[in-house]
Amino acid sequence: MRDSARAAVAALAAAFGNRLATGDMVCRQHAQGTTWLPIEVPDAVLWPQETADVQAAMRICAQHRLPVIAYGMGTSLEGQVNAPEGGLCLDFRD
Repeated sequence: MRDSARAAVAALAAAFGNRLATGDMVCRQHAQGTTWLPIEVPDAVLWPQETADVQAAMRICAQHRLPVIAYGMGTSLEGQVNAPEGGLCLDFRD
């Protein structure tokens, strides 16, 4: 993980607590769609609960230049949930 990504993940963890996950298993689950492409995992996964959460996460990611990947149902056919540069996966199930 890049230093800027570490700083972003630390800021996200401070802002969102246990709604942010960085564990390998969770990150891998959020990088798998139904594509034939190899998975590329994000640095962290966040479950926003309201619009303000998304806004705050986007501000932090923009400040640290951390890519953001939206995650819906995990049915990506073309690798849209892959994170080739790492980044934050926003899981909108909540």
